[in-house]
Amino acid sequence: MAKRKVFLVDDDPMQTQMLKDHLNQKLNVDVLTFTTGEDCLANIDQNPEAIVLDYHLSSVDKSAQNGIDILQKIKKVNSDIEVIMLSGQDKIEVAVETMRHGAFDYIIKNESAFLRAENILLNIFKGLRLQENLKNYKKAVMFLSLGIIVIIALAAVLYITGIGGDSQVGLILEPK
Repeated sequence: MAKRKVFLVDDDPMQTQMLKDHLNQKLNVDVLTFTTGEDCLANIDQNPEAIVLDYHLSSVDKSAQNGIDILQKIKKVNSDIEVIMLSGQDKIEVAVETMRHGAFDYIIKNESAFLRAENILLNIFKGLRLQENLKNYKKAVMFLSLGIIVIIALAAVLYITGIGGDSQVGLILEPK
């Protein structure tokens, strides 16, 4: 299976590198890191399946937009990208605000943050795999249905034109 693409957006380089290393070790992912949301948005055409986005992105670059603004822009560009918000704030209001703006989940930066990120990404990937399987199933059902329709139409044509004669085709279409 191809690697899933994940963006990490955090202005703390040590936090970002440790989370990247953890995810690379635990999951089959291709992780790209960005220190600002603006950089993330500039690369959004690379179609990540998930983005782990820090809530407060202006501790280094004071002009950087905050995580909520970037979340809203990501969702405008591609609403299918799942965004996990990451923050040092453990206020429920902050978590609710991020979810209201389309975040998939909210992680508080603490000792369990990396494990939570791993588990949330696994859940996102399982959901994506289910969606892919459903699409493939729908295609298979459609092709099977079309095949059955073609066979029935061919049998009817053969019966009506008499080409099928007293063969099995007539037995299928004639009531006893």
